[in-house]
Amino acid sequence: MSNLKIESLTSNSLSHYRTRHNFERVGEINSVDDLQEYCNWAKEKEVNIYIIGNGSNTLFVKKNISSLVLKNKLPKYTNPLPDNRLEVSSSVSIMEVLKYCYQNSMNSFYYLASVPATIGGALAMNAGRGRQHGCTIYDFVESVTFFEDGCIKTLENSQIVRDYRETMFTGMHSKLILSAVFKFEQTQFTENPLTSRQVWAKEHQDNTAPNCGSVFKTANYRILEKLKGLSTGKTMFSAKTSNWIITKSQSSYSIIILIKIAQILHFITRQKIVLELITID
Repeated sequence: MSNLKIESLTSNSLSHYRTRHNFERVGEINSVDDLQEYCNWAKEKEVNIYIIGNGSNTLFVKKNISSLVLKNKLPKYTNPLPDNRLEVSSSVSIMEVLKYCYQNSMNSFYYLASVPATIGGALAMNAGRGRQHGCTIYDFVESVTFFEDGCIKTLENSQIVRDYRETMFTGMHSKLILSAVFKFEQTQFTENPLTSRQVWAKEHQDNTAPNCGSVFKTANYRILEKLKGLSTGKTMFSAKTSNWIITKSQSSYSIIILIKIAQILHFITRQKIVLELITID
C-alpha cells in the first residue's frame, strides 16, 4: 500500500441521501493498479470493498462505516468512434453522454437524464425505465470493459448477464467497470429530449429533500401507494412519488425504519420485495 492513501473521513457527501457517517477507510481509484492494490490490502485485512460513483443509489446503514469505500476517480473521457459509436469512461456522468448525443442528433437513453449517476454506476445496476417499459441503458451498449483479478476484460452486450436493475457487476466490487462502447442511431428531434425529461421529472419526482430515487426494484405497488406520506422524524415515504424515501435527517436510521416497515407489510401479505438500493456498512 506504499503508493496508496487510505484515510478516515466524516462526511454527508457520499450518498444522495446526504446522511452523515464516519468512514473509517476511504480511498481513491485513479488507475487499475490502484484497485488491484486496494483489493490485495482488503483481502489481507478481511475488509469489504465498496466502489462509489455519485452515490445515487447508496444507503450507508451505520453511523460508523468499516468497509473500504473507494471513489472512482478514473480519468474521464468520451472518444467518438466510426458509425455513431462512442467510447465512454465509467467516471463520466450520464448527462455528459446525453448532451453529446443531443448535440450530434443521436437517439439515446434520454429517460435517464434525471438520474444523477455515472456511466459506470448506470451500467452496474442496469439503469432504465420502469419494468413495464422494458428500456435500459444496455439497449445502446456494444461492449463493456472492466478490471477483474488483475486483468482487463471486455464483454460484448450479449455476454453480460443481467436482469431488471441488476447485472453481473451489481455489488461485485472486485470488478470495476472501466469503460463502455455505445452504438447510437441518427435521429431528428421535434423537441429537446433533455428539457422534456426535466419537465417530466419536475412533475413526477419529489426532489424537495435528499433522496436516492427508487428504494425497491421489486415490490407490491398497492402497498407502496398506501405508505406514501408515512414519516418518522425528518424522513418520509414521498407523498408525491411512490417508492421514494426523502429525508432531511443526518442519520440513516429513520430510512432503515421505513424500509423495515415496508418489508414487514410485504412479509405479512406474502408479497415479494427486493431492495434496489445498495446497502453498505
